[in-house]
Amino acid sequence: MHGERGFLVGLERLQEKNIGYGKRMKADLLSLLTAKSMNYEISSGNHDAITSEDISHFLGTRGLDNREYDFLMAKYTDNNYAKSLVFDDIYEEVCDIFLKYISADEIRKDRYLIRNFINLALRETIVTVCPFCKGQGVVKTKNSIDKCNHCEGTGQFIYDNNNRPELIGITKEEYEKFRRPYLKTLEFIKNIEISALAKIGDE
Repeated sequence: MHGERGFLVGLERLQEKNIGYGKRMKADLLSLLTAKSMNYEISSGNHDAITSEDISHFLGTRGLDNREYDFLMAKYTDNNYAKSLVFDDIYEEVCDIFLKYISADEIRKDRYLIRNFINLALRETIVTVCPFCKGQGVVKTKNSIDKCNHCEGTGQFIYDNNNRPELIGITKEEYEKFRRPYLKTLEFIKNIEISALAKIGDE
């Protein structure tokens, strides 16, 4: 680990590239924590480069609570273990949200119901790149290049009340019964990310 000197030098270099600066950090820099990036660091031989350890140290000084830290790891480093930690951490609170709108008897009919909705909400907040065009905004065929209908050319998948039932494996009528608590759950999780990003200076 190169410590504070390596961290500061790395941030100075990032500043020159307009990627990050001072005590602020763009969320995309968390990609340094992926295995691919760590392998690159080892092979690069650049002792002044910002490292995954430096990023970890930085996050440790930002006052993130466990769920905020785990959410950033899940979303920006594709860490499935961190995602499972977020799931476990918010499960009971999401149950309370659903019980404000749905009777306990209704929920007991399907013991996987809330789990499925949590997984969908995490998918919706974490997986934003359109899987159909892989974030390109267009779909290429042999004879044409067409705007992707699933993201309307933005490269960001559009989740809505029409495709959510299909994604979770229920009918639109069934989804409608749970729409309000689901949207409250989605808002709850989005607020975790908003708080985390504010603490690392990436509002």
